[in-house]
Amino acid sequence: MNRRYIAFDLGAESGRAMLGSLNDGALTLEELHRFPNTPVRVLSSLHWDALRLFHEICQGLAIAGRDRRVALEGIGIDTWGVDCALLGANGAL
Repeated sequence: MNRRYIAFDLGAESGRAMLGSLNDGALTLEELHRFPNTPVRVLSSLHWDALRLFHEICQGLAIAGRDRRVALEGIGIDTWGVDCALLGANGAL
């Protein structure tokens, strides 16, 4: 049975969507989408452009689903360092 997963690796300068296929205990990886991670300046500090990163994650999912017609078993997201996003009680960023 071939099981497929997508992982998003968000680094300091770029991000990528990787398709992992697990077949009889063997893992194969394929890069589906790569994109820049360019910070934005807000007042006097730099921040990740969360909306742009969300757009790129959606692009990676679209490539897997619409373009490649891959049925995914799961999704994972890894970020660089100790980056985080705070959400309000209503789920807003």
